[in-house]
Amino acid sequence: MNCAKDKLLLIEDVKKDLYDFVIISRSIMNEINYEEKLSISQLFLLYLLEESESYKVSELAEKLGITPSAVTNLSNKLVESQFINRFRPEDNRRVVMISLTDKGKQFLKKMGEVKSRFLAEALSELNNDDLKNMNLSFLKLNYALQKYKNRK
Repeated sequence: MNCAKDKLLLIEDVKKDLYDFVIISRSIMNEINYEEKLSISQLFLLYLLEESESYKVSELAEKLGITPSAVTNLSNKLVESQFINRFRPEDNRRVVMISLTDKGKQFLKKMGEVKSRFLAEALSELNNDDLKNMNLSFLKLNYALQKYKNRK
């Protein structure tokens, strides 16, 4: 086989492995999150809100790559569960803002602790060289993905 064919085969293997990783990770996240039954998209919304005190719905939509109405739909259950607040600032009633509640912060803290334990246990199966190679590979992949994202 030639180098180009070998690389294509390796890329296909990596794509399959990434797909498997995502499926297994989602399954584990669902187990961790079984009480609340939040979707992956709702969890991403919560994690974004953890970055800042509050966001405009339009800002969240841009970060998630969805429409503002989709953010509103995603946030309905989170408001019901008292994980987030949706409000309009006094100085601009046209804007809708979303922020984490204390209950939402506690939920994310608990999720973070469980995820850290799970990842530490899973990654402990790898030796130091594997971990270094994995870290370097993720850095390179993230760089390539960021370049791709910036092309558009």
